[in-house]
Amino acid sequence: MKTQIIVRGLIGVLVGALMLFVMLTFQVRQNERVVLTRFGKPVQGFFEPGLYMKWPWPIDTANRFDARLGFFDARITEALTRDRRNVIIPVYVAWRISEPLKFLQSLGNVENATNKLDGLVSSARNTVLGSYDFNQLVSTNLAEVKIPEIEHAITSMVATQALDSFGIAIEQVGIKRLTLPEQNTSAVFERMRNERAKYAAKYRAEGRQQADEIRARTDAEKIVTLADAHKYAEETRGKAEAEAAHIYAAAHEKDPSLYKFLRELDALKRITGTNTTVVLDTGTPPFDLLHPTAKGE
Repeated sequence: MKTQIIVRGLIGVLVGALMLFVMLTFQVRQNERVVLTRFGKPVQGFFEPGLYMKWPWPIDTANRFDARLGFFDARITEALTRDRRNVIIPVYVAWRISEPLKFLQSLGNVENATNKLDGLVSSARNTVLGSYDFNQLVSTNLAEVKIPEIEHAITSMVATQALDSFGIAIEQVGIKRLTLPEQNTSAVFERMRNERAKYAAKYRAEGRQQADEIRARTDAEKIVTLADAHKYAEETRGKAEAEAAHIYAAAHEKDPSLYKFLRELDALKRITGTNTTVVLDTGTPPFDLLHPTAKGE
């Protein structure tokens, strides 16, 4: 009986000690920041993971804030570019709580933070877009598009105020897409078609110029090639004729009568052809070869 009483007493003491331990301590996790408030007033911020001491509630309260990167989409509104074009540009915001104490004092919770940031981002977006023309948002020429520059300008404009006023670090403000009010769509498409037609005409003109240059070079090369070929042909013909003359001369020296006979046959072949009728004196060379008595000779 006494043993049971002692055991129950020890259990009670352990439970009470455990409850007291829970009430007097709190844990900071790796992905969070904690601000300790005493009777609602901030006392200290805890940024490193670990176990810390505090007075039990309602004296001290551990206010926990997520230290991870958060995202939200700013509200969608129309904005005006420098050249007076209405555009609709939804943006997203990547942010994190950098100074928990300032965040708690100025905003208190994440819902209030997103509402404040939404107003800052929308105002900055409209201000920045008013410094750029529409063709710097949409263009067939990529060199004209300034989307990264616009995102950087919006981020820079919002980041300083968000950090100084709310303890929020703005990591990035990005453009999700670009849309147009319905009444502007047809005008934009027409402008894009005109731009494409202008570039097409430019490329055609450049193509024609290149074609003319290639054609001129080809014609010049053709003239040079033909001249070289003609020169080579004349030189070859001259060499061949000289060699033929040399052969004729050698043949004439060896057998003048045979040389004369072969030359007359060549002349006869050139003069007469298929179905050729010639009325001449057969006594005249080379037609004397056609005379029956020529065989006997």
